[in-house]
Amino acid sequence: MFSYPEIVATLGPSSRGLARSLRDAGATSIRLNASHMSVEDLGTVTAEVRRADSSLPVVVDLQGAKMRLGDLDDRAVRVGDRIVFSLSGSGGTIPLPHPEIFSGVSGGDTLSSDDDRLRFRVEAVCPDSLQAVSLTRGTLRSRKGINVLEHPIVLDDVSPRDLSCIRATACLGGISFAFSFMRDGTEASWVRRHAPGSPVIGKVERGEAVQNASTIASLVDALWVCRGDLGAQLGPAGLAHWISGYEPRTERCPVLMAGQVMEHLTLHEEPTRTEVCHLFDLAARGYAGFVLSDETAIGRDPVHAVRMTRLLLDEFSREAPA
Repeated sequence: MFSYPEIVATLGPSSRGLARSLRDAGATSIRLNASHMSVEDLGTVTAEVRRADSSLPVVVDLQGAKMRLGDLDDRAVRVGDRIVFSLSGSGGTIPLPHPEIFSGVSGGDTLSSDDDRLRFRVEAVCPDSLQAVSLTRGTLRSRKGINVLEHPIVLDDVSPRDLSCIRATACLGGISFAFSFMRDGTEASWVRRHAPGSPVIGKVERGEAVQNASTIASLVDALWVCRGDLGAQLGPAGLAHWISGYEPRTERCPVLMAGQVMEHLTLHEEPTRTEVCHLFDLAARGYAGFVLSDETAIGRDPVHAVRMTRLLLDEFSREAPA
């Protein structure tokens, strides 16, 4: 009934050093999230995976056009709190190490962070800082994503940091690069220019990518539908509408689903029945595989999460009981 689906397991604090065990449990490749590692650590971990299994494919997930906060102590915010974001993060400001944001936003724009859990209305912008008022209650945390809701921040090449990540890993062989917040697929050529011969994965995480999904699919080696950031961009109902009508089989490359695929396995032994039914539906509709994130990066038992997902997919491939 189904082809053998891929399982991409994200390596993180709970699973570092477990690449071989994840492979044995059913993972077909390992994902390294470059946004949550230093360039040096990324190179070290990639080399560790290579030593554990020289043939196991590795996906280095680049920051791409996704902006992130810098390192900070957790900071609670309430509705109406005034916050200053700055390049340096000094003097009690929130570090936002992306000069392109300060040159690309205006008063009245909305900043969205942590998969839209937090929102801030921009009130004033300077060359290296901006003032905003909180529209929500929550906690600002290190390295969480941040973007502008009203319009995209446009890039014209890979960032200097992503270039460093490519150079630190491409030489090890068997590396694919995923580009976050891809807009129209031209970004694939930027990566290929710096890493000739390396497969490029396009991540559908923003409204423009939804409109350009088929064009992107024609320019990349694989496509990931990433429901976390995409849900923040489209809203939950908009995400559900698009996912329900999207046909992965029509694309020119394999399409994988990412984002809370088996989220319950992060902290529990068994997935929810809803997750199992949804996994079956996605596999039946032609998704070529699934990306596990928190399930394997910070979960209680990353190997079990992969094994359980693989067992379910294997069971789906058999005939249904009478």
